[in-house]
Amino acid sequence: MNNNADANGGGGAGNQNEDANQEHQIPQHLLQIVPRPRNVMFTMTERQRQFMYITWAGARVRVRQELYHPEEPVQPHPQPPVWTEETRAMMVLWLARERQIFRMEMEEMERLLGLRGAH
Repeated sequence: MNNNADANGGGGAGNQNEDANQEHQIPQHLLQIVPRPRNVMFTMTERQRQFMYITWAGARVRVRQELYHPEEPVQPHPQPPVWTEETRAMMVLWLARERQIFRMEMEEMERLLGLRGAH
């Protein structure tokens, strides 16, 4: 039994828009009222970028200690600063970008070592 018949255009009682939604397209009249995405550019100050890299270095030290010296006591986490919403958003985007760059670098390293791609 398909309980989602009305939602996915699979027929059923009460699906009057079956023909209109057959191709799972958003009706044009709804697209006209949806706001268009904007290009938004966030910039971090030099001090904020330095803080991010210093924090990243601290995170690396903590992770390495957990991996290679788990018997040593871990230093307590420092209290994080209070951020404005704009700064918080910039940091989230910066971290996402750095994570993507790291993933791309590891994939390239696999290709260079012959571990990924065509053989």
